Amino acid sequence: MGKKGLETKQKMIEVMSGLLEETGYEATGLTELGKETGTPKGSLYFHFPGGKDELTSLALLHSGNQLNLFFQSVLNNSDSPTQAIKQVFHALETRIISSDYKKGCPIATTAMETSGSVPTVSNVCAEVYSLWLKTFENYLIEEGYTSRLAKNLSLSLLSLWEGALLLAKLQKSPEPLRVAAKTAELLFKQN
Repeated sequence: MGKKGLETKQKMIEVMSGLLEETGYEATGLTELGKETGTPKGSLYFHFPGGKDELTSLALLHSGNQLNLFFQSVLNNSDSPTQAIKQVFHALETRIISSDYKKGCPIATTAMETSGSVPTVSNVCAEVYSLWLKTFENYLIEEGYTSRLAKNLSLSLLSLWEGALLLAKLQKSPEPLRVAAKTAELLFKQN
């Protein structure tokens, strides 16, 4: 595959990432993807012989890795875990508001839709969540937290922001994220 083919494939992955985040797995059709990328439907099967499931898996990995790079950047440039968590929640709030509440978590909608019905895709969702959890766990361990506490806090943070993003999207309000951020701060003050 030449340079142009690789660029087309990457563009399809990136566009699919956005479509999945905004509309989910079931509502994202290959025809829509073709319109968004300017490629014929046949190109999908050329680049992704596994069809929609292969493309979805790669798109989720792309989104998950992009967000993980962001998390790592915030964590590495923060003076404390409390400051890092505030910045993460603030960035998630800014992101959802700037998308007019269309973008929340790039994984959640697809994870809920495919859990138990599309194992290849739901396994990738689980992989991305594990990556995020490990990123936060490792950071907290480096900050002096025990392994068990780091794991528990990371899971609590992920649960807080996932629930808050869903509610913010439904309510078209940043308030759930703001409340979740305050709750996350309390978790760190207690430990």
